[in-house]
Amino acid sequence: MKNKYLKNSALVVLTVIGLASCRKDRVTPEVIAPYDVPTTYNFAGADYTASSQRVKMALELNSYLGTALTATITTTKANDYFNNTNSPFTDATLNASGLKLADKTADAATFTGYFTQQVANSAKNAVEATNGTAGYVIKGTSKRLVSATGLEYNQAVAKGMMGALFFKEAINILNSVSAANNTTVTNGVTAMQRSWDEAFGYLGVPTDYNPDRTYTNADAIRPLLWGGYLAERGKGIEAGKVIFNAFLKGRAAIGAKDYVVVKEQIAIIQAKWEQLVAAAALAYVTIPTNAVSVNDLPTQFHALSEGFGFVTCFKYRPSNSKLTEANFQKLSATMNTNFYTLINEAGFAKLVEAQTILKTTYGLN
Repeated sequence: MKNKYLKNSALVVLTVIGLASCRKDRVTPEVIAPYDVPTTYNFAGADYTASSQRVKMALELNSYLGTALTATITTTKANDYFNNTNSPFTDATLNASGLKLADKTADAATFTGYFTQQVANSAKNAVEATNGTAGYVIKGTSKRLVSATGLEYNQAVAKGMMGALFFKEAINILNSVSAANNTTVTNGVTAMQRSWDEAFGYLGVPTDYNPDRTYTNADAIRPLLWGGYLAERGKGIEAGKVIFNAFLKGRAAIGAKDYVVVKEQIAIIQAKWEQLVAAAALAYVTIPTNAVSVNDLPTQFHALSEGFGFVTCFKYRPSNSKLTEANFQKLSATMNTNFYTLINEAGFAKLVEAQTILKTTYGLN
C-alpha cells in the first residue's frame, strides 16, 4: 500500500510540474457568470417589430385571398398586400412600416403566380368544380374554392409563405447569429441580440406565451401563423414548450456570452421547428385517407391544400435536416399530383407513402 501511494504521489508531482511548465502557454478560458433564464420574452431592449409586422401582413393577405370564395378578387390588390403599396392593410401601422412581404419571401414569383391562379378561380366561384374545371366543392355547409386540380391556392400561399418567409428567415438568421457582434451596444442591444429577437418574432407568439394555455380568437394577443400551429399540430411533440424555452435560454445566454449554450439552443429550435413542419404535413396527408373523410371533397381538398403548402416548407429546411433530398422530392411529387387522382388512388398509395416518410424520418405517430 505504501509503495502504491508513493508511486501515485510521484505521478501527481510530475503532473503538477508538467502543468506548471506549460501554464504560460495556455489561454485562460472565459468564465461565464451565473445568469437567469426568464419565463417571458421581456428582455431589455428586445425589439422584433419588423418580423411580427410581416406576420400580420401575411394574415391580411391570406384573409383577402380567402374572400375569393364569395367575391371576385384582383391581382392588383393581392400584389398591393405583397409589396405594401397603395395602403392595403386595415392596420395603418403596417402601411407606414416601410416593410413588405415580397423582399423576404423566397421564390416570390411562385407566390405572385398563385395570386393569379386564385384570381382566375374567383371568377368561377359560382361554378361547381369537377376534375379539370375550377370552382367550388361542397358538402353540407362546407364549401371550398378549388382549382382544376383541386388545390386551394389561398392555402398554397398561406402555408407556403410560412415556409418561404417565416421558417426560412428564422433558420437563416439563427445560422448567422454566432457571427454577429455581441460587444457593441446600439439602442440597448448588440447585433447578436437584435438578430435573435428578429428570429423570435417570426415564431408569432406573445412575450408571455404559455404552451399549456388554449388561446382563442377572442385573445387580442395570441399566437399567429406558426405560433398557432405550435398547439394545433405540435402539441404531441411539445413544440411550443421546446421552441419557446430555447428562445428564452438562447437570448439569456447571449447576454451572458455563453456561446456554447447559444449554439445548443439554435440546434434545438431548428430541429424542433422542422419537426413541427413534418407534424403539420403528416396531419394533412393523413386526413384525406381517414374513413370519415372519404367522399367529402371539401375536407379532403382543404387538407391536401394545406399539406401542399407545408411540404413546400421543407425546401427551406436546415442543412443538417433528417429529410433526404430524395424523400423531399417524393413528397413534392405526391403533393403536385392532381388531387382528384390522389383521393381516388387504390389504397391511397402515394399519400400512405408520404405518411411513412414523415413518420419514420421525424419520429412521429
